[in-house]
Amino acid sequence: MNRNFAIALLGLCFVVGGFVRAEAQAGSSGAVAFVDLQRTLNETGAGKAAKKRLENTKKKRQRELDKEQKALQKAATELEKQRMMLKPAVLQQRERELQQKYVKLQETYMQLQQGLVAEEGKLVKEIFAKAAPAIKAVAKEKGYVMVLDKSMVLWAGNGLDITSAVNKRIK
Repeated sequence: MNRNFAIALLGLCFVVGGFVRAEAQAGSSGAVAFVDLQRTLNETGAGKAAKKRLENTKKKRQRELDKEQKALQKAATELEKQRMMLKPAVLQQRERELQQKYVKLQETYMQLQQGLVAEEGKLVKEIFAKAAPAIKAVAKEKGYVMVLDKSMVLWAGNGLDITSAVNKRIK
């Protein structure tokens, strides 16, 4: 059985090697480039606009959270002032209500954080959708067969970064 597996693996290597050789013979140099999509997000008009929308959304949601947090703090202060005057049963009820509001605030915070992460993902997707045609065009012009995001590259020579050329094409 190991022998059959080894023969199958060897056959697969020949097939893949044939595809790679055929691609190379088709005129491709096999060169690989990279694009810094974070830089694209920071430097292009589309990226800046997307980041601004995200920041505005974040600020709006933070204001909402701050408002709820201040109301909760005010309620806690009021309860503390009234602690000595309230009956134990009433005090326990108000403490439970306050605790429930606190838990609700934490849940709201988590939901808002998740929403921001989702929105950031949409914005990155939007920028990538705008960058993809530019990346493809620059890669074809310069003869690259593959373009990676910089975050996936451990090391590369200076001439392989096509970010500036891509950014010039994004509107």
